[in-house]
Amino acid sequence: MKHDLAMGPLTLATLLAWASPAQAAPVSSAQDCAALSRVAFPDASTTLSLAAFREATPAQARPAEEGRPASSTPAMPAHCEVIGKMQERAGANGQTYAIKFHVRLPAGWNGRFVFQGGGGSDGNLGDAAGGFSSQPGVTALGQGYAVVSSDSGHDNAVNTDPARQGVVTFGHDAQARHNYGFGYIGPVVKAAKALIRAYYRRAPAFTYFVGGSKGGQEAMMAVQRFPQEFDAALIGYPGFHLAHASIAQLWDGQAFAAVAKAMGQVGSDGLPLVNKAMSDDDILLAQGAILKACDSLDGRTDGMIEHFTACTTARVVPELAKVTCHGDDPAQKTPDCLLPMQVAALRRVMGGPHTRDGKAIYSDWAWDAGIGAKTANDVTQGWRIWKMGSYASPINNGALLRLGAPSNSAVFRSPPLDVADNVTSLTRYALGADIDEAYRAAHVPWGALHEAPVDFMHADATDLSPFYRRGGKIILFHGVSDPVFSVLDTIRWLAAVDRHEHGKSARFIRFYAVPGMNHGRGGPATDRFDIFSSLVAWREKGVAPKAITATAGEDSPWPGRTRLLCPYPQWPHARAGDGESASSSVCRE
Repeated sequence: MKHDLAMGPLTLATLLAWASPAQAAPVSSAQDCAALSRVAFPDASTTLSLAAFREATPAQARPAEEGRPASSTPAMPAHCEVIGKMQERAGANGQTYAIKFHVRLPAGWNGRFVFQGGGGSDGNLGDAAGGFSSQPGVTALGQGYAVVSSDSGHDNAVNTDPARQGVVTFGHDAQARHNYGFGYIGPVVKAAKALIRAYYRRAPAFTYFVGGSKGGQEAMMAVQRFPQEFDAALIGYPGFHLAHASIAQLWDGQAFAAVAKAMGQVGSDGLPLVNKAMSDDDILLAQGAILKACDSLDGRTDGMIEHFTACTTARVVPELAKVTCHGDDPAQKTPDCLLPMQVAALRRVMGGPHTRDGKAIYSDWAWDAGIGAKTANDVTQGWRIWKMGSYASPINNGALLRLGAPSNSAVFRSPPLDVADNVTSLTRYALGADIDEAYRAAHVPWGALHEAPVDFMHADATDLSPFYRRGGKIILFHGVSDPVFSVLDTIRWLAAVDRHEHGKSARFIRFYAVPGMNHGRGGPATDRFDIFSSLVAWREKGVAPKAITATAGEDSPWPGRTRLLCPYPQWPHARAGDGESASSSVCRE
């Protein structure tokens, strides 16, 4: 996870001060680091390819270049870096698989350990720095935590086949699927703890899982399937129903493709250009209608819908009707109206995928301002790049096709299909897929482990007692305008957990919705905040999480604006004061 934030009275410095001198005692021996090659691991197949001591390095800025924004590499403290692997084996289609892991052990250890979740289709070793999506430049490693990351059991540089979905070819291997879903977590956390014990001569006092998106799904798997290994989890915008969410991407592509085809927007390969279904200006028209319907529900008209649960389809549809053209003839469309078929497609997408007999497959989506917003530089792209793709592209470039189609066809259906890793083949699959059949295939057991995609992917258990009875704590956060995983799906899971706990789930789980925020960050949102400190304070000192101050970044319509993020079901109510400051709101139900 990686963003920035205004911190409350609890700071990481305060939290670290709570540690005893023994917990903060530095270990900086290069000899001790090299000796880790002789560690006896719980899994006897484990081998190390690297155990080397690294001196501290400063943060490094990288200027913007054509096609690449400016970025920076966070500073790193002196640490022991370890890379290893386990369970190497011959797998499907002549591929060799292994679970690889990456550990960094800081010289100035604070006695704690962070398991860093992956992202997307994984397959990358990860930097083992423990970044946070809402705090750019801040890392757990930099705060003294030992950190581990992993490729989840497949390597994008090795396990790739252009005839079988490219880097998602691991979906053709039953064990690799299982490890991707959750199987890698247990072996990796045990291996990392063995290294920690060997290097520091003691076990970590607290173990945290931090992950967003697919890493959020992994965090949920961690507390549900390996509760004895973890003390707390920071879960961001989780894909805990990923097998079904991938079908939603097929549904979205087909809805917008029908519009593009009717408008004559067809690519050189003869397939509809999904990204041409709505222009940026069209999306701004739709956003304006949503704001007109719901912006003032929180007591303030400011381009944000903080009372998002009240922003219903019944409120939005009449406002969309006011900006709908009188007919569907593309030649008659004006900049001031949306074609009826564009509005119909938008409503179809926001309603979520259904089978032909009306059964909901995944989830509906919240009506929110983050579908697109005007900033000083451009129109935000975080929603449309997933749902359609960037408008200017002459080929299909939406993430729902480039990422969603290969994952659905290889990983989230049984048996997997062979789809070539090129835009035409992936688009043809996505736009031609039968939604009902894709839903059925997500539930079919397959392979040596006889697991269906929903078995190894879905992390929706509601009985978390093995975790919280040993003191476990969870904080979740999710952007209301996330185009990949619906905030409403997360809220429904929370409600199910609360029902299981007879209305007392707040003892161990808290949730923060971020209005306007897209997938992990971005959008017209105050998307920079420190939430990890609240988790640490809650788990280690019993300080229950309350309102968190969040700040809008430079890529928002209002850089520097602050707002409160309230523990759900509370939401920020406007009150007198500076409308650009969090002090002008108060959390209440």
